[in-house]
Amino acid sequence: MQGLDQSAELWDKIWSKSQITSDYSIRYLDFMTEIELSLQAGSVVCEAGCGTGQTLRIFSPRHRTIGLDISANALSIAKNNCDAPLQGDIFQIPLRSETCDLVYNSGVIEHFPHPANVRALSEMARITRKGGRIIVIVPNTLCLWYKLGKEVACRVNRFEFGYEEDYSPRRLRTTFEEAGIKVKRCFGLQATPVLATNDREILSFPIRRRLARLERVFPFREYYSYAVGIVGCKE
Repeated sequence: MQGLDQSAELWDKIWSKSQITSDYSIRYLDFMTEIELSLQAGSVVCEAGCGTGQTLRIFSPRHRTIGLDISANALSIAKNNCDAPLQGDIFQIPLRSETCDLVYNSGVIEHFPHPANVRALSEMARITRKGGRIIVIVPNTLCLWYKLGKEVACRVNRFEFGYEEDYSPRRLRTTFEEAGIKVKRCFGLQATPVLATNDREILSFPIRRRLARLERVFPFREYYSYAVGIVGCKE
């Protein structure tokens, strides 16, 4: 099935390259820092599709952290950021049911068409304890500069992330509901156009960091930001 061929080789290639802190990463790290502060100390946290485990480093000082990924190259870096790196498949996560207090990812389920996206979310929910949170962040259909940038990259054969769909806030909410997860809130990340990707930047990190802080006052960001996310709860 198209979208299920996200091979380890594809992601090994991506994670073998040097990375800089992109505009999106700044917002994502800030958001996950707020989530970490809301967790009770000693919680079990799993990033299902962790890449290099950059955000797990935020949780590791106070919590038990698990990084799951299909890429060995990613996990070779993630092992320095989490307690337990696991190579595995998001459709069959090698953890017991109701193990974790928080399960999350960014840039993962958009690589699977329906109903595989729902299956991935359902598996994330399976390993989450009752009352625990599931957070998913994906590219936003309503972000015009994301859509334009992807179209240009595809036309010049520079889009390297394989099969990818985007989501409107409504579609992401529906996907959570299909997986049986209660939606608590919807949010947007990176409301301004890209000034840096993972491999190049227009402005320096300190300047981009200040711009990211200004963005917090923008209203209704889920309707125009680069990424849309949902915080869900397992009942």
